Amino acid sequence: MGIDAARGMGRAEVNRLVPDRRNFLAELKYHGPAPIGERASWPEYRKDVIEPLHRAMPGAGKIPLLFLTDIHEGSVWTAAVGRIEGEMRRPWLGIPPGPGIRQLRFGEFCRFGHDRIAEIRCLYDIPGLAAQAGIELLPDFGGRQLNEHAWNGRNASATSEAEGSDTGLTRRLVAEMIGGCNRLEGSDLHSQGMENHWHPDMEWHGPWGIGSARGLNQFHRIAQGPSVRSFPGQRGVWPKTAFLAQGRVAAFTGWPSLVGEFTGEPFRGIPPTNGPVEQTIMDFHIRRGGRLAVNWVLMDLIKFAADCGIDLMAKLRHPSGGS
Repeated sequence: MGIDAARGMGRAEVNRLVPDRRNFLAELKYHGPAPIGERASWPEYRKDVIEPLHRAMPGAGKIPLLFLTDIHEGSVWTAAVGRIEGEMRRPWLGIPPGPGIRQLRFGEFCRFGHDRIAEIRCLYDIPGLAAQAGIELLPDFGGRQLNEHAWNGRNASATSEAEGSDTGLTRRLVAEMIGGCNRLEGSDLHSQGMENHWHPDMEWHGPWGIGSARGLNQFHRIAQGPSVRSFPGQRGVWPKTAFLAQGRVAAFTGWPSLVGEFTGEPFRGIPPTNGPVEQTIMDFHIRRGGRLAVNWVLMDLIKFAADCGIDLMAKLRHPSGGS
């Protein structure tokens, strides 16, 4: 499938909560967050992923904040980050319904094959949705609560200007930033040289349980610092499962994306295992000039906790705190 056709199909699908069956292979491969996991066909994806979410939020809309298309390792991919927004009328994954509008952050990458979507990799910010129902799956966090609504206008502008911008510069900048992360020496943040890649007033929007930061000082304090203190010497996996760039926007994901030894401090209330760990992550970037200015990050914290022997979903089965 050509990149223009894939872009049109992907843009249409990223705006739909209920997908159009005609745009997907029957042998669709779906890779989702815990506790949803993987599915090996379109019928399984429809039955186990789409229908339960649609029943829970039947009138919800899917609102992308960023969308891009690129070729990665010979295949056309699309990537999007945004939110599903609407009233929750039935439980979903143990999260109870309730009045008012709720928002579920999502990130997704779609690979095309045989003129259809052949593979989906998707993360949902499940702890963030649970918090809106009054159930905290993670401890209090130092970052500001997500305020990405303020970026809607700039996101639309970034997407519309993408074709006339320097894709190569964006790709190199993101790759160099990842390389800087991999130069980490122990827990020394300065060894990564992040000031060479990020705009001074950069915005970082992490998952619920970590939060948002403005500027490198806040980013180091609430996001990067705790991570490297928990996983000293951590490394980003390279090459990524998908790494896309279009104009001044870029996105990448890895399954896993980050590996290390959990030998440092507790991470988000999870005690160290003193063994190897990995994290599934999605990153979405906007470049401004010669620096990265905005970064949305989704992490499968529920899977990470499960790998460390902690069942965060138990709090949804026993909201009073019992297990």
